Amino acid sequence: MISAEEAIGHLLNPNSIAIVGASNNRLKFGGRLIHYLIKNNYKGKIFPVNPGEKEVAGLPAYPRLTDIPDDVDLACLIVPLNILFDVLKDCVAKGVKAVIVNASGFAEVGEDGEQLQSDLVRIAREGGMRVCGPNTIGIFSPADNFFATFSNAMETKNVPVGTIGFITQSGAVGGSILSRAWEHEIGFSRCISSGNEADLTTADYIKYLAKDPATSVICLFLEGVSDGQNFRDAIITATEVGKPIVVFKNGRSEIGARAVKSHTGSLAGSDEVFQALCKQYGMLRVTDLEALLEIGLALSRQSLPRGNRMGILSTSGGACSIAVDNCMDYGLEVPNFSPFTTKFLKKFIPPYGSAENPVDTTAQVGQDAGFFTESIEVIAQDSNVDGLLLMLTTTREPLATKLAESIVEVSRKTDKPITVGWTIAPSLASDGMACLRKNGIPLYSSPERAVRAMAAMSHYNNFLQKYSRRKTDVMCKNCVK
Repeated sequence: MISAEEAIGHLLNPNSIAIVGASNNRLKFGGRLIHYLIKNNYKGKIFPVNPGEKEVAGLPAYPRLTDIPDDVDLACLIVPLNILFDVLKDCVAKGVKAVIVNASGFAEVGEDGEQLQSDLVRIAREGGMRVCGPNTIGIFSPADNFFATFSNAMETKNVPVGTIGFITQSGAVGGSILSRAWEHEIGFSRCISSGNEADLTTADYIKYLAKDPATSVICLFLEGVSDGQNFRDAIITATEVGKPIVVFKNGRSEIGARAVKSHTGSLAGSDEVFQALCKQYGMLRVTDLEALLEIGLALSRQSLPRGNRMGILSTSGGACSIAVDNCMDYGLEVPNFSPFTTKFLKKFIPPYGSAENPVDTTAQVGQDAGFFTESIEVIAQDSNVDGLLLMLTTTREPLATKLAESIVEVSRKTDKPITVGWTIAPSLASDGMACLRKNGIPLYSSPERAVRAMAAMSHYNNFLQKYSRRKTDVMCKNCVK
């Protein structure tokens, strides 16, 4: 049997793929999957398998998987339960290395389904294969233009590539998260719908992504953990290489835990134990799905702040106060600027604004956009500041683009992270917002979200520093012994 790491490599970037249940009808799962493979320019070999078709999507179709004349790295099994095990045995006979089982009706339905799931894994492992699923919508690998999925998320017009690795135990929720993210130009490297995790688990995928050069951040939609020790080891693996994990876990309540069991067959486990695990190993736990994406975005595009001291600049006094309040809520400091910074800002900002931290530029920014760049730059250079929170309100085009370009210009000169909260309707500042997204500046629709993302980066940096000290202390104690 091949290792989990090798199997996941075949899942994410196979040289060849067979679609058992391929169809010319795009209303069917097998039709959508092969369409998405071709549409996104998958470079490997595609083998449709359907005994009722001579050709699917312009490609020769085969009656059975064993009729394919070439090697098959990966097989997607989009077939009903009554023939699934026969197809699985064909995969074994063909020497397929990994399979994606999309069918449901396994552990999530009770004891009979649990037995079927056990049989599925037994047959696969006896044949040297590994299994993704069952009850999965498949694999997305934007980093390699590979999309072995039938999810409607693929109907999104633009699928940007990024460095966020996403693992979801819920196919439907995961697909909807991806579609929302793509519409906001948040890109991913790998997206894995793990389903019931009969064989390969979230922990296996985390370990793979921790070593994946295309991935810098790992985001999880988690319902349960089947192997606590393996999961803990996976988190440590990611921590050792400095890849943060952002996690949304449902099933926190007793009723929610029962719902998880009926959905994927997972055991939600003790929420208190999971929370302690997050704290001990630096996982950034969020309680809403938007935060999962927004924090992942910031971590994937910005450097970590060296501390928790924030410089705040806004075009509105109201936004300043909101940002400060949220900084206090999230444990961030709003320090005094150095005398040089304050003196510099006072040259431009009118008396009814504020040259202190937080900075209120007032509407003066509309009269002289040039000072906006200089103001951000001098704040970024202040030794009392570890990160910049920029709050824009009713700034619209064409000024919106000028200010966005100023932010991008400063970001290229500093290693301090920047997040932007922009509260105006996107249609009124569309070019400016697009400029920020294109140039890797995390953009949020409210001050609270911009602060929350920055706070997560600060907390993760603080964890890494403590973790490093703990390791050093342990090494020193061992040396003494």
